[in-house]
Amino acid sequence: MKKILLFLLFSQFFFSQQWSISFAERNALISIYNSTSGDQWSQKWDMQKDPKYWYGIKIKNGSVTEINLRGNALKGNFPQQVSLFNNLQKLDLSSNQLTGDIPQSLGASTGLVRLDISNNRFTGDPTAALLPLTNLTELSIGNNNFAIGDIETFLQNFPKIETLDLAHIGLTAVPQNLSQIPKLTALNLSNNSLSQNFGNLSALISLQELDLSGNGLTKIPSEIAPLTRLTSLNVGNNLFTTNFAGPLASLLNLQWLSFQGNQISDFPAELSQLTKLIHLNFADNKISSGFQQLRILKDLEQIFLDKNLITTFPETLLQLRNLQMLSLTNNQISGEIPDNIPALTFLDNNRFTKQQIKNFILKEKQLADFTYSPQRYDDPLTIAVNPGAPANLQQSLSGPEFQFTWFKNLDQKTNVTSENYYLNSTREEDFTQYTCEVYYFEQLPKELMEVAFYREPITLTKELATAEINRELVVYPNPATDFINIKSMKIDIEKVFIHDLSGKMVYSGNERRISVSHLPSSTYVISIKTSDGVKSFKFIKH
Repeated sequence: MKKILLFLLFSQFFFSQQWSISFAERNALISIYNSTSGDQWSQKWDMQKDPKYWYGIKIKNGSVTEINLRGNALKGNFPQQVSLFNNLQKLDLSSNQLTGDIPQSLGASTGLVRLDISNNRFTGDPTAALLPLTNLTELSIGNNNFAIGDIETFLQNFPKIETLDLAHIGLTAVPQNLSQIPKLTALNLSNNSLSQNFGNLSALISLQELDLSGNGLTKIPSEIAPLTRLTSLNVGNNLFTTNFAGPLASLLNLQWLSFQGNQISDFPAELSQLTKLIHLNFADNKISSGFQQLRILKDLEQIFLDKNLITTFPETLLQLRNLQMLSLTNNQISGEIPDNIPALTFLDNNRFTKQQIKNFILKEKQLADFTYSPQRYDDPLTIAVNPGAPANLQQSLSGPEFQFTWFKNLDQKTNVTSENYYLNSTREEDFTQYTCEVYYFEQLPKELMEVAFYREPITLTKELATAEINRELVVYPNPATDFINIKSMKIDIEKVFIHDLSGKMVYSGNERRISVSHLPSSTYVISIKTSDGVKSFKFIKH
C-alpha cells in the first residue's frame, strides 16, 4: 500500500514538473476550457503544450497571474475554477456569451486588481461576490443583465478603483458614492436612463474618460464642465438636436469626442474651442454642410461622418494637414473624388458612378485603404398593384458590361438576371421589397476595379386607398447598424418583437427606437402588434 501511495505522489510530482505551473492550476485551466465550450473558442488551447503558450494566459513565478479571454466565444456559466488561482491579478472574460449569476466563490480572489466581465449575459445581483475584491483598480460589469439592489453600498467597497464600467445596469441617477472614489480616471455610464444627480460627477476632477452614451439625454449635462482633465467624451446615441453642447467650451483637453447616433444637423459652435481634438465622430446624424467650421481643429486625424445627409464631398476637410482617416460611408455623395483624400478613406454606400470611381483609381494614388464598393443608385420606390395584376420593377443601369441579380426581401436571391424584374401576375408572397445588385469589374493597368451597385429598394404593395396608405407602418433604416426606428401615423403600437431567422426572440418591448448594435450581422424579422393586428418586416443588421 505504501508503495502505491509513493508511486502516486511521485507521479504527480513528476507530471507537475513538466509544466510551468502546478498540476492543480493546470487542471483548473482545463476545467475552465471544458466548462465554457473550449472546442468552440475562437482561439483554442493546445493541451499538448505548456500552459504558458495558451492564449490569454500569463504566468509568473510558477503561478497564473492573468487570464484574458476577451471576445473568445466562451459559453456557459461563470467558471468557478477562477477562485483556485491564488496569485491571479487580472481576469478578463468580457465580450463573450457567458450566462447565469456570478458565484460567491469569486470573492476568494482578493488579489485581483483588474476584473472585466462586461458584455456578457450575466444575471442577478453580483454584490455579494464582488464586495470582497477591495484591491480592484479596474471593475467592468457593464452590458449584462444585472440587477444591483443598492448601488451606493456596492460602490463604497472599491476605494482604489481607477476604471469603472457601469453600463446598462438600470441606473436612473448618477450614484452619489462616485464622488468618493478619488482615483477614478475612466467612467462608463452608457446605456442607462440617467436623468438626475449629474452634480455627483462634478467632483471627479481626475476623470479623463467619460461615457454617457445611450441615456436619452437632450444635452450634455452642465455639471461636467469642471472635468477639465477629460481627454475622451462619448455622448453618442442620445437625443441631441440643437443647443446641446454648452459644457464643451471648458473641456479644452478633449482629444476624443463622439456624438454618433443623435439628431444633429449643425456642428456646435463650441467645437472651435477644442483645438486638441484628434478623433471626432458625428456619424449617424443629420449633417449636410458646415464643414468649414472644423478647419480650425488642426490636430484632427480621424473624422467619422457616416450615415448623414451629405451630397457633396466635403473638400474643405482636406485642408487639415494631419488628417489620416475620413469615413463618409452611407451618405448620398456623388461627383468626382478629390485627388488629395487621406490615406484611409471610406466612400462605400454613396452615389458615385462607375466612371467617377474609375477616374480616381486611374490616378494611381498611394492609399493605405480606400473602400468604394458597394454604391447605391436610383431612389426608393413604392409600387402599388392589385393582386393578380402584372408589375414591372425597373432600375436605371444598362449595358453588357454589367451583371444583374435581383433580390427579394433584400437578402433572398432570385433567379432573375435581367435589367428589370417583371411579374406576370402578382401573388400574395410577391408583396415585399426588392433590390437589384449590379456587378462590374474591369482590369485596370495596375489593379482590378471591382464594384457592386445596389438599386435603392422597390416596395411592392397592394393597391390601397389613400387613407389606408397613411396608416402604414414604416421601419427604417434598412439595412440598420445601430438603431432601427418605427414610424406610424395613427396606429398605436402595443408591442414589438424581433426574432432571428431561427425563430429565437432577441427583443421584446414597445419602443419606437430600438438599439440593435449588439446583434450579430444577419437578417431579422420585426413584428409590430397594433390594434389592427400584427405586421412583420424583415430587416438586415450590418
